[in-house]
Amino acid sequence: MGNGRASLRKRTALAPISSSTPSPHAGDHRRRPTLSLLGEAAFRRVWLVGSLVGTVRWIEFLVVGVYVLDLTGSPVQVALLTMLRMLPMPLLSAFAGAIAERFSRRRLLLAILATGMLVSLLQAWLAWAGSLELWHVAAGVLVNGAIWAIDMPVRRTMLGELAGPGRTAGAMGLDAATNNATRMLGPGAGGLLLEMAGIHGAFLLGAGLYGVGLVLLYRLPREEALPEAGGARIFARIAEGVRAVADDRALTGTLAITVVFNVFAWPATAMVPVIGEQQLHLTAFPIGLLMSADGMGALIGAVLVAQGARPPMFRGLYLAGVALFACASLVFALSPWPVLSGAAQVAAGAGSACFATMQATIVFLSAPPAVRSRVMGVLSVCIGTAVLGFVHLSLLAHWLGGPAAVLVTSAAALAALAAVALVWPEVRPRAPFAPR
Repeated sequence: MGNGRASLRKRTALAPISSSTPSPHAGDHRRRPTLSLLGEAAFRRVWLVGSLVGTVRWIEFLVVGVYVLDLTGSPVQVALLTMLRMLPMPLLSAFAGAIAERFSRRRLLLAILATGMLVSLLQAWLAWAGSLELWHVAAGVLVNGAIWAIDMPVRRTMLGELAGPGRTAGAMGLDAATNNATRMLGPGAGGLLLEMAGIHGAFLLGAGLYGVGLVLLYRLPREEALPEAGGARIFARIAEGVRAVADDRALTGTLAITVVFNVFAWPATAMVPVIGEQQLHLTAFPIGLLMSADGMGALIGAVLVAQGARPPMFRGLYLAGVALFACASLVFALSPWPVLSGAAQVAAGAGSACFATMQATIVFLSAPPAVRSRVMGVLSVCIGTAVLGFVHLSLLAHWLGGPAAVLVTSAAALAALAAVALVWPEVRPRAPFAPR
């Protein structure tokens, strides 16, 4: 009898919360759908893990950018390291989405967090001993990129299932808000650590944050693994996810916008340390604050979207987010004043929040439930096309310099966005949106 009750608790702790299931807090869910999620222990733990991983990501983003620029003096090297961080996305995300349907998602996340903690500890030791070299930094960037590639489809699918269809937008908005909060706090903390404790202090903090995430996930109720025989089945599952996207024009167009943002718009973030140091003449901590301004705008935008967005608004917010990010990047590249540059970063952050929140929400709700994890994996592959964007940006930075490279890519983002809306009218703001 005791085992039966324990088994029931395990199932209910991680079961999707259907909007049609009666709940004593149903009225609270309707009034405060986002806040109600934080009252549920399983959701709260998965959400907190995402905030910790995001903090490590953005601390590393700033620290590695400034360290590599000081070491090599090359904006191209900075862009290439950022590209290396994105490289695992197109290589691993589709497999992660398919594997997550066969094995325990909790165990997958535990494995990647443990790996991240060990690598961060090793880098901290190398830096403290004075033995850290550029290839060590590059290897760490690649590992953190792999963690991001696996975390994104696995953890966001868990969040969507825990929230249920009626609260998916709130769940994704909350996840985007906390990720953007880490974009606000992480770079500032990274810049301060770099100036006060050196790069080994930043790596040591990253290891500690991964360790906290391990504790949170370890205490999460265990999922039942669903093993299936046959390695080839993984490829068949990936193909099913790709077909689900290809058969839905609105979903295809939505992912096309993801590609536009990641190839032409988002890579501009790699030039923030370069422009901050070379054009605005800032040191590491002010550059970190400049990057934090982007996170502040993103946090504000994500909170507003999570609380106020309704399905008829989803597509418009998605398109407007890309356009706002690209326009703000144009202003940032042209600005000679730190205050104006900071304001442009706030606007860019608000745009990226609209984009990121609606991206996960639209794709999750548009995908057939039977292949949802796989479609989320395909989404992460599309995000991974940023590798091409960073290659493109690094070449432009080499030929034209950092500010001009941002101008060219941002203008290209606006032109490509208009082309997508022309080819796929299903993604335009007035197009209907019907969640599955």
